[in-house]
Amino acid sequence: RRFRRVMSSTQRDNEHDPSFRRTLRVVASVAAQRAFPGRVMYGGHPIDGAYLFAFREGDAPTEAEGKLLEAAMLELIEADAELTLRALPYADAIAYFVAHDMDASASLLRSRVRGTVQCVDVRGMLRLSLFPLLASAGLLAAARPWVHVAREGLLVVYHPAPFVPSPTLLASFTDHRAWGRVHGAQTLGALNALKGVGREVVDFNLHAEFRQEAKLAAIAEAIRARNEAAESASHAVGVICIAGPTSSGKTTFATKLAMYLSNFGYHAVALSVDHYYLPLDRQPQYQLRSDRSDVDYDSIDAMDVVLVNEHVNALLAGEEVMTPVYNMKTGYRDEPGKAFKLPPTGKAILVLEGIHSLNPAYTSMVSAERLFRIYISPLSALQLDEANTMRTTDHRLLRRMCRDFLFRGYPASRTLAVWDKVRVGEHRWIFPHQDGVDFVMNSAMEYELRVLKVYAEPLLSAVEPHEPTFGKAR
Repeated sequence: RRFRRVMSSTQRDNEHDPSFRRTLRVVASVAAQRAFPGRVMYGGHPIDGAYLFAFREGDAPTEAEGKLLEAAMLELIEADAELTLRALPYADAIAYFVAHDMDASASLLRSRVRGTVQCVDVRGMLRLSLFPLLASAGLLAAARPWVHVAREGLLVVYHPAPFVPSPTLLASFTDHRAWGRVHGAQTLGALNALKGVGREVVDFNLHAEFRQEAKLAAIAEAIRARNEAAESASHAVGVICIAGPTSSGKTTFATKLAMYLSNFGYHAVALSVDHYYLPLDRQPQYQLRSDRSDVDYDSIDAMDVVLVNEHVNALLAGEEVMTPVYNMKTGYRDEPGKAFKLPPTGKAILVLEGIHSLNPAYTSMVSAERLFRIYISPLSALQLDEANTMRTTDHRLLRRMCRDFLFRGYPASRTLAVWDKVRVGEHRWIFPHQDGVDFVMNSAMEYELRVLKVYAEPLLSAVEPHEPTFGKAR
Protein backbone atom coordinates (compact mmCIF):
# COMPACT_ATOMS: atom_id res chain seq x y z
CA ARG A 1 0.00 0.00 0.00
CA ARG A 2 1.16 3.51 -0.80
CA PHE A 3 0.53 6.93 0.66
CA ARG A 4 -0.81 9.73 -1.51
CA ARG A 5 1.55 11.28 -4.06
CA VAL A 6 0.54 14.92 -3.83
CA MET A 7 2.93 17.84 -3.59
CA SER A 8 1.98 21.34 -2.53
CA SER A 9 2.86 23.89 -5.16
CA THR A 10 4.36 26.61 -2.98
CA GLN A 11 6.47 26.96 0.14
CA ARG A 12 3.51 28.50 1.98
CA ASP A 13 1.32 25.55 1.01
CA ASN A 14 3.97 23.15 2.27
CA GLU A 15 4.02 24.76 5.68
CA HIS A 16 0.25 24.43 6.03
CA ASP A 17 -0.13 20.92 4.59
CA PRO A 18 -0.48 18.45 7.49
CA SER A 19 0.73 15.52 5.36
CA PHE A 20 3.87 17.45 4.41
CA ARG A 21 4.72 18.28 8.01
CA ARG A 22 3.98 14.76 9.27
CA THR A 23 6.12 13.23 6.52
CA LEU A 24 8.99 15.57 7.36
CA ARG A 25 8.89 14.45 10.99
CA VAL A 26 8.97 10.76 10.01
CA VAL A 27 11.79 11.26 7.50
CA ALA A 28 13.81 13.26 10.06
CA SER A 29 13.26 10.53 12.68
CA VAL A 30 14.40 7.79 10.30
CA ALA A 31 17.39 9.94 9.31
CA ALA A 32 18.30 10.26 13.00
CA GLN A 33 18.22 6.48 13.39
CA ARG A 34 20.55 6.16 10.38
CA ALA A 35 22.87 8.95 11.52
CA PHE A 36 23.11 7.93 15.19
CA PRO A 37 22.97 4.13 15.48
CA GLY A 38 22.58 3.01 19.06
CA ARG A 39 21.16 6.36 20.19
CA VAL A 40 17.49 7.40 20.31
CA MET A 41 16.14 10.81 19.40
CA TYR A 42 12.74 12.09 20.39
CA GLY A 43 11.29 14.70 18.07
CA GLY A 44 8.37 16.54 16.57
CA HIS A 45 7.96 19.57 18.85
CA PRO A 46 6.93 22.52 16.60
CA ILE A 47 9.17 25.58 16.97
CA ASP A 48 8.56 28.49 14.58
CA GLY A 49 8.60 26.63 11.25
CA ALA A 50 10.80 23.81 12.52
CA TYR A 51 10.65 20.59 14.53
CA LEU A 52 12.83 20.04 17.58
CA PHE A 53 14.63 16.69 17.85
CA ALA A 54 16.72 15.88 20.91
CA PHE A 55 18.58 12.89 22.31
CA ARG A 56 16.40 10.98 24.76
CA GLU A 57 18.94 11.25 27.57
CA GLY A 58 19.11 15.06 27.22
CA ASP A 59 22.64 15.34 25.77
CA ALA A 60 23.36 18.66 24.04
CA PRO A 61 24.05 18.12 20.30
CA THR A 62 27.17 19.27 18.49
CA GLU A 63 27.54 21.05 15.16
CA ALA A 64 28.96 17.83 13.72
CA GLU A 65 25.87 15.91 14.80
CA GLY A 66 23.68 18.55 13.18
CA LYS A 67 25.51 18.04 9.89
CA LEU A 68 25.15 14.26 10.19
CA LEU A 69 21.38 14.51 10.66
CA GLU A 70 21.00 16.97 7.79
CA ALA A 71 23.08 14.78 5.46
CA ALA A 72 21.10 11.65 6.33
CA MET A 73 17.81 13.48 5.84
CA LEU A 74 18.80 14.99 2.50
CA GLU A 75 20.07 11.60 1.30
CA LEU A 76 16.58 10.13 1.83
CA ILE A 77 14.95 13.11 0.11
CA GLU A 78 17.29 13.15 -2.89
CA ALA A 79 16.91 9.38 -3.32
CA ASP A 80 13.12 9.82 -3.17
CA ALA A 81 12.90 7.05 -0.56
CA GLU A 82 9.44 5.49 -0.53
CA LEU A 83 7.18 5.47 2.51
CA THR A 84 5.34 2.17 2.41
CA LEU A 85 2.56 0.94 4.67
CA ARG A 86 3.19 -2.46 6.26
CA ALA A 87 0.78 -4.41 8.43
CA LEU A 88 2.74 -6.41 11.01
CA PRO A 89 1.58 -8.87 13.64
CA TYR A 90 1.63 -7.27 17.07
CA ALA A 91 4.47 -9.47 18.29
CA ASP A 92 6.67 -8.58 15.29
CA ALA A 93 6.07 -4.85 15.69
CA ILE A 94 6.85 -4.95 19.41
CA ALA A 95 9.97 -7.02 18.75
CA TYR A 96 11.28 -4.45 16.24
CA PHE A 97 10.77 -1.45 18.50
CA VAL A 98 12.22 -3.20 21.55
CA ALA A 99 15.24 -4.38 19.57
CA HIS A 100 15.93 -0.79 18.47
CA ASP A 101 15.33 0.63 21.97
CA MET A 102 12.38 2.69 20.69
CA ASP A 103 10.54 2.84 23.98
CA ALA A 104 8.02 5.50 22.94
CA SER A 105 6.60 3.31 20.17
CA ALA A 106 6.82 0.09 22.17
CA SER A 107 5.06 1.53 25.24
CA LEU A 108 2.33 3.09 23.08
CA LEU A 109 1.65 -0.28 21.45
CA ARG A 110 1.51 -2.02 24.83
CA SER A 111 -1.09 0.47 26.03
CA ARG A 112 -3.28 0.02 22.93
CA VAL A 113 -2.91 -3.61 21.89
CA ARG A 114 -4.08 -4.59 18.42
CA GLY A 115 -3.63 -7.91 16.63
CA THR A 116 -2.20 -6.10 13.61
CA VAL A 117 -0.07 -2.96 13.74
CA GLN A 118 0.12 -0.52 10.83
CA CYS A 119 3.69 0.68 10.32
CA VAL A 120 5.53 2.93 7.89
CA ASP A 121 8.57 1.35 6.24
CA VAL A 122 11.36 3.67 5.06
CA ARG A 123 14.25 1.62 3.71
CA GLY A 124 13.65 -1.13 6.23
CA MET A 125 13.26 1.21 9.18
CA LEU A 126 9.84 1.26 10.82
CA ARG A 127 7.69 3.91 12.42
CA LEU A 128 4.12 3.65 13.65
CA SER A 129 1.55 4.75 11.09
CA LEU A 130 -0.34 7.37 13.08
CA PHE A 131 -1.34 9.82 10.32
CA PRO A 132 -1.69 10.01 6.51
CA LEU A 133 1.67 10.76 4.88
CA LEU A 134 3.10 11.61 1.47
CA ALA A 135 4.22 8.72 -0.73
CA SER A 136 7.96 9.41 -0.70
CA ALA A 137 10.65 11.56 0.87
CA GLY A 138 11.35 13.25 -2.47
CA LEU A 139 8.11 15.18 -2.15
CA LEU A 140 9.77 17.23 0.61
CA ALA A 141 12.48 18.51 -1.75
CA ALA A 142 10.75 21.78 -2.66
CA ALA A 143 10.95 22.97 0.95
CA ARG A 144 14.70 22.25 1.15
CA PRO A 145 14.65 21.33 4.87
CA TRP A 146 17.85 21.89 6.81
CA VAL A 147 19.13 21.52 10.39
CA HIS A 148 19.73 24.30 12.90
CA VAL A 149 21.83 23.36 15.93
CA ALA A 150 20.77 24.70 19.32
CA ARG A 151 21.79 23.82 22.87
CA GLU A 152 18.32 22.33 23.39
CA GLY A 153 18.46 20.02 20.35
CA LEU A 154 18.50 19.81 16.56
CA LEU A 155 15.84 21.80 14.76
CA VAL A 156 14.67 20.44 11.39
CA VAL A 157 13.71 23.65 9.61
CA TYR A 158 11.26 23.87 6.71
CA HIS A 159 11.03 27.65 6.80
CA PRO A 160 13.34 29.74 4.57
CA ALA A 161 16.41 31.25 6.26
CA PRO A 162 17.05 33.32 8.31
CA PHE A 163 15.67 31.21 11.13
CA VAL A 164 15.54 32.40 14.74
CA PRO A 165 13.87 29.90 17.09
CA SER A 166 11.71 31.20 19.90
CA PRO A 167 13.73 31.13 23.15
CA THR A 168 10.43 30.93 25.05
CA LEU A 169 9.34 27.71 23.34
CA LEU A 170 12.80 26.12 23.45
CA ALA A 171 13.25 26.79 27.16
CA SER A 172 9.76 25.58 28.04
CA PHE A 173 10.01 22.34 26.07
CA THR A 174 13.45 21.59 27.49
CA ASP A 175 12.37 22.25 31.07
CA HIS A 176 9.19 20.20 30.75
CA ARG A 177 11.01 17.34 29.01
CA ALA A 178 13.53 17.18 31.86
CA TRP A 179 10.66 17.01 34.36
CA GLY A 180 9.09 14.13 32.40
CA ARG A 181 12.42 12.30 32.31
CA VAL A 182 12.79 12.51 36.10
CA HIS A 183 9.25 11.19 36.66
CA GLY A 184 9.42 8.47 34.02
CA ALA A 185 6.68 9.96 31.86
CA GLN A 186 8.28 11.27 28.68
CA THR A 187 5.89 9.35 26.45
CA LEU A 188 2.16 8.75 26.15
CA GLY A 189 2.73 5.01 26.53
CA ALA A 190 4.60 5.55 29.80
CA LEU A 191 1.78 7.77 31.04
CA ASN A 192 -0.77 5.09 30.16
CA ALA A 193 1.34 2.50 31.99
CA LEU A 194 1.20 4.27 35.36
CA LYS A 195 -0.43 1.92 37.84
CA GLY A 196 -3.83 2.94 39.18
CA VAL A 197 -3.42 0.64 42.17
CA GLY A 198 -1.31 2.04 44.97
CA ARG A 199 0.42 5.43 44.91
CA GLU A 200 1.94 5.59 41.41
CA VAL A 201 -0.78 7.58 39.59
CA VAL A 202 -1.66 9.62 42.67
CA ASP A 203 1.96 10.63 43.26
CA PHE A 204 2.47 11.52 39.59
CA ASN A 205 -0.61 13.75 39.67
CA LEU A 206 0.62 15.42 42.84
CA HIS A 207 4.06 16.04 41.34
CA ALA A 208 2.40 17.74 38.36
CA GLU A 209 0.36 19.93 40.71
CA PHE A 210 3.41 20.72 42.86
CA ARG A 211 5.28 21.81 39.75
CA GLN A 212 2.57 24.34 38.90
CA GLU A 213 2.45 25.61 42.47
CA ALA A 214 6.24 26.00 42.52
CA LYS A 215 6.10 28.19 39.42
CA LEU A 216 3.39 30.37 40.94
CA ALA A 217 5.51 30.79 44.05
CA ALA A 218 8.54 31.66 41.90
CA ILE A 219 6.59 34.39 40.08
CA ALA A 220 5.30 35.89 43.32
CA GLU A 221 8.83 35.83 44.75
CA ALA A 222 10.25 37.48 41.59
CA ILE A 223 7.73 40.31 41.88
CA ARG A 224 8.44 40.74 45.59
CA ALA A 225 12.21 40.82 44.96
CA ARG A 226 11.87 43.43 42.20
CA ASN A 227 9.71 45.63 44.37
CA GLU A 228 12.07 45.40 47.35
CA ALA A 229 14.94 46.46 45.10
CA ALA A 230 12.96 49.37 43.58
CA GLU A 231 14.04 52.93 44.46
CA SER A 232 10.51 53.87 45.47
CA ALA A 233 6.89 52.74 45.18
CA SER A 234 6.61 54.64 41.90
CA HIS A 235 9.31 52.37 40.42
CA ALA A 236 7.86 49.09 41.73
CA VAL A 237 5.84 46.54 39.76
CA GLY A 238 2.31 47.89 39.54
CA VAL A 239 0.86 45.99 36.59
CA ILE A 240 0.96 42.27 35.76
CA CYS A 241 0.21 41.61 32.07
CA ILE A 242 -0.95 38.06 31.30
CA ALA A 243 -1.59 36.72 27.79
CA GLY A 244 -1.69 33.40 26.03
CA PRO A 245 -3.73 31.48 23.46
CA THR A 246 -7.23 30.25 24.19
CA SER A 247 -7.63 27.59 26.89
CA SER A 248 -4.17 28.16 28.32
CA GLY A 249 -5.58 28.59 31.81
CA LYS A 250 -5.20 32.38 31.99
CA THR A 251 -8.12 33.12 34.31
CA THR A 252 -7.37 30.29 36.76
CA PHE A 253 -3.70 31.23 36.74
CA ALA A 254 -4.43 34.92 37.40
CA THR A 255 -6.71 34.02 40.31
CA LYS A 256 -4.11 31.73 41.91
CA LEU A 257 -1.29 34.23 41.35
CA ALA A 258 -3.32 36.87 43.21
CA MET A 259 -3.58 34.44 46.14
CA TYR A 260 0.18 33.82 46.16
CA LEU A 261 0.88 37.56 46.04
CA SER A 262 -1.41 38.06 49.03
CA ASN A 263 1.06 35.96 51.05
CA PHE A 264 3.54 38.81 50.57
CA GLY A 265 0.97 41.42 51.51
CA TYR A 266 0.03 42.45 47.96
CA HIS A 267 -3.53 43.08 46.85
CA ALA A 268 -3.81 42.02 43.18
CA VAL A 269 -6.91 43.39 41.43
CA ALA A 270 -8.05 42.48 37.91
CA LEU A 271 -9.04 45.18 35.44
CA SER A 272 -11.44 43.82 32.82
CA VAL A 273 -10.06 44.94 29.48
CA ASP A 274 -12.81 43.22 27.48
CA HIS A 275 -14.86 46.44 27.63
CA TYR A 276 -12.20 48.76 26.19
CA TYR A 277 -13.40 48.50 22.59
CA LEU A 278 -13.69 51.66 20.53
CA PRO A 279 -17.28 52.84 19.99
CA LEU A 280 -18.63 51.72 16.64
CA ASP A 281 -18.29 55.12 14.96
CA ARG A 282 -14.58 55.15 15.86
CA GLN A 283 -13.84 51.62 14.64
CA PRO A 284 -11.40 51.92 11.69
CA GLN A 285 -13.02 49.13 9.65
CA TYR A 286 -16.54 50.44 10.27
CA GLN A 287 -15.57 53.92 9.09
CA LEU A 288 -14.74 52.58 5.63
CA ARG A 289 -18.27 51.54 4.63
CA SER A 290 -20.42 51.60 7.80
CA ASP A 291 -20.80 47.82 7.88
CA ARG A 292 -20.43 46.34 11.37
CA SER A 293 -19.57 42.90 10.01
CA ASP A 294 -16.25 44.40 8.88
CA VAL A 295 -15.17 45.01 12.48
CA ASP A 296 -12.60 42.51 13.75
CA TYR A 297 -12.96 42.55 17.52
CA ASP A 298 -9.81 40.43 17.89
CA SER A 299 -7.71 43.19 16.31
CA ILE A 300 -5.67 45.60 18.42
CA ASP A 301 -7.09 48.31 16.15
CA ALA A 302 -10.55 47.65 17.64
CA MET A 303 -9.27 48.53 21.14
CA ASP A 304 -9.09 51.98 22.70
CA VAL A 305 -5.43 51.63 23.62
CA VAL A 306 -5.11 55.31 24.48
CA LEU A 307 -7.85 54.97 27.11
CA VAL A 308 -6.28 51.75 28.45
CA ASN A 309 -2.96 53.53 28.94
CA GLU A 310 -4.59 56.60 30.50
CA HIS A 311 -6.59 54.50 32.96
CA VAL A 312 -3.63 52.30 33.94
CA ASN A 313 -1.46 55.33 34.69
CA ALA A 314 -4.29 57.03 36.59
CA LEU A 315 -4.90 53.92 38.70
CA LEU A 316 -1.19 53.59 39.49
CA ALA A 317 -1.28 57.22 40.63
CA GLY A 318 -4.05 56.34 43.10
CA GLU A 319 -6.86 57.98 41.13
CA GLU A 320 -10.35 56.67 40.47
CA VAL A 321 -11.42 56.04 36.86
CA MET A 322 -14.71 55.31 35.14
CA THR A 323 -14.10 52.09 33.24
CA PRO A 324 -16.21 51.62 30.09
CA VAL A 325 -19.08 49.16 29.85
CA TYR A 326 -19.21 48.05 26.23
CA ASN A 327 -22.55 46.95 24.80
CA MET A 328 -21.93 44.31 22.14
CA LYS A 329 -25.51 44.62 20.89
CA THR A 330 -25.25 48.33 20.05
CA GLY A 331 -21.52 48.62 19.49
CA TYR A 332 -21.34 51.56 21.90
CA ARG A 333 -20.56 52.12 25.57
CA ASP A 334 -23.25 52.25 28.21
CA GLU A 335 -22.75 55.44 30.18
CA PRO A 336 -21.58 56.37 32.71
CA GLY A 337 -19.46 53.23 33.08
CA LYS A 338 -18.18 51.76 36.36
CA ALA A 339 -16.09 53.47 39.01
CA PHE A 340 -12.80 51.65 39.66
CA LYS A 341 -9.92 52.37 42.03
CA LEU A 342 -7.07 50.35 43.44
CA PRO A 343 -7.19 49.70 47.22
CA PRO A 344 -5.20 52.36 49.12
CA THR A 345 -2.90 49.80 50.70
CA GLY A 346 0.33 50.94 49.09
CA LYS A 347 0.86 47.38 47.85
CA ALA A 348 -1.89 47.09 45.23
CA ILE A 349 -1.10 45.52 41.84
CA LEU A 350 -3.26 45.77 38.73
CA VAL A 351 -3.73 42.57 36.70
CA LEU A 352 -4.39 42.86 32.94
CA GLU A 353 -5.41 39.55 31.41
CA GLY A 354 -6.44 39.36 27.76
CA ILE A 355 -5.52 38.66 24.16
CA HIS A 356 -3.54 41.92 23.78
CA SER A 357 -2.03 42.23 27.24
CA LEU A 358 1.50 41.57 25.95
CA ASN A 359 1.15 43.81 22.90
CA PRO A 360 3.55 46.76 23.45
CA ALA A 361 0.89 49.20 22.19
CA TYR A 362 -1.42 48.17 25.00
CA THR A 363 0.84 49.65 27.68
CA SER A 364 3.04 51.93 25.55
CA MET A 365 2.52 54.93 27.88
CA VAL A 366 3.22 52.96 31.05
CA SER A 367 6.76 52.89 32.43
CA ALA A 368 8.41 49.55 31.58
CA GLU A 369 9.75 49.12 35.12
CA ARG A 370 6.18 49.05 36.40
CA LEU A 371 5.24 46.07 34.20
CA PHE A 372 5.66 42.34 34.87
CA ARG A 373 4.82 40.40 31.71
CA ILE A 374 3.76 36.72 31.72
CA TYR A 375 3.11 34.42 28.77
CA ILE A 376 1.09 31.29 29.52
CA SER A 377 0.44 28.17 27.42
CA PRO A 378 0.26 24.38 28.00
CA LEU A 379 3.52 23.41 26.26
CA SER A 380 3.47 19.64 26.63
CA ALA A 381 6.66 17.67 25.97
CA LEU A 382 4.87 14.31 25.81
CA GLN A 383 5.96 12.02 22.95
CA LEU A 384 3.47 9.83 21.06
CA ASP A 385 6.25 7.92 19.32
CA GLU A 386 9.81 8.89 18.33
CA ALA A 387 8.61 11.28 15.60
CA ASN A 388 5.40 12.79 16.98
CA THR A 389 4.37 14.66 20.09
CA MET A 390 1.18 15.62 21.88
CA ARG A 391 0.50 18.91 20.12
CA THR A 392 -0.09 21.94 22.32
CA THR A 393 -2.85 22.96 19.90
CA ASP A 394 -4.68 19.65 20.39
CA HIS A 395 -4.28 19.92 24.15
CA ARG A 396 -5.91 23.35 24.15
CA LEU A 397 -8.64 22.22 21.77
CA LEU A 398 -9.59 19.40 24.16
CA ARG A 399 -9.65 21.86 27.05
CA ARG A 400 -11.85 24.30 25.13
CA MET A 401 -14.18 21.57 23.92
CA CYS A 402 -14.81 20.41 27.49
CA ARG A 403 -15.17 23.98 28.77
CA ASP A 404 -17.59 24.95 26.01
CA PHE A 405 -19.77 21.96 26.83
CA LEU A 406 -19.65 22.15 30.63
CA PHE A 407 -20.08 25.93 31.02
CA ARG A 408 -21.76 27.05 27.79
CA GLY A 409 -23.66 23.98 26.65
CA TYR A 410 -21.95 23.95 23.23
CA PRO A 411 -21.54 20.64 21.36
CA ALA A 412 -18.11 19.61 20.07
CA SER A 413 -19.16 20.44 16.50
CA ARG A 414 -19.50 24.12 17.41
CA THR A 415 -16.07 24.27 19.05
CA LEU A 416 -14.48 22.53 16.07
CA ALA A 417 -16.25 24.85 13.60
CA VAL A 418 -14.68 28.02 15.02
CA TRP A 419 -11.27 26.56 15.86
CA ASP A 420 -9.50 27.55 12.62
CA LYS A 421 -10.60 31.17 13.03
CA VAL A 422 -9.42 31.15 16.64
CA ARG A 423 -6.03 29.86 15.53
CA VAL A 424 -5.64 32.61 12.92
CA GLY A 425 -6.21 35.22 15.61
CA GLU A 426 -3.64 33.60 17.91
CA HIS A 427 -0.96 33.63 15.23
CA ARG A 428 -1.66 37.26 14.46
CA TRP A 429 -2.16 38.79 17.90
CA ILE A 430 -0.63 36.53 20.58
CA PHE A 431 2.33 34.46 19.36
CA PRO A 432 4.35 37.45 18.04
CA HIS A 433 4.60 38.71 21.65
CA GLN A 434 5.47 35.45 23.43
CA ASP A 435 9.19 36.24 23.69
CA GLY A 436 10.84 38.94 25.78
CA VAL A 437 8.55 38.39 28.77
CA ASP A 438 9.49 38.24 32.43
CA PHE A 439 8.14 34.73 32.96
CA VAL A 440 6.81 31.87 30.85
CA MET A 441 4.14 29.86 32.64
CA ASN A 442 3.88 26.38 31.18
CA SER A 443 0.41 25.27 32.25
CA ALA A 444 0.69 21.73 30.83
CA MET A 445 -0.11 18.90 33.23
CA GLU A 446 0.22 15.52 31.55
CA TYR A 447 -2.23 13.72 33.84
CA GLU A 448 -4.90 16.14 32.59
CA LEU A 449 -5.18 14.18 29.32
CA ARG A 450 -6.61 11.21 31.20
CA VAL A 451 -9.26 13.48 32.73
CA LEU A 452 -10.13 15.30 29.50
CA LYS A 453 -10.62 12.01 27.66
CA VAL A 454 -13.57 11.14 29.92
CA TYR A 455 -15.43 14.22 28.70
CA ALA A 456 -14.00 14.72 25.20
CA GLU A 457 -14.46 11.21 23.80
CA PRO A 458 -18.28 11.16 24.14
CA LEU A 459 -18.49 14.72 22.79
CA LEU A 460 -16.48 13.82 19.69
CA SER A 461 -18.46 10.61 19.20
CA ALA A 462 -21.67 12.65 19.16
CA VAL A 463 -20.67 14.64 16.03
CA GLU A 464 -22.92 13.33 13.25
CA PRO A 465 -21.84 12.42 9.69
CA HIS A 466 -23.83 15.25 8.05
CA GLU A 467 -22.00 17.93 10.08
CA PRO A 468 -19.05 19.73 8.41
CA THR A 469 -16.78 18.95 11.38
CA PHE A 470 -17.41 15.19 11.28
CA GLY A 471 -14.02 14.49 9.66
CA LYS A 472 -12.18 16.50 12.31
CA ALA A 473 -14.02 14.72 15.10
CA ARG A 474 -13.02 11.29 13.77
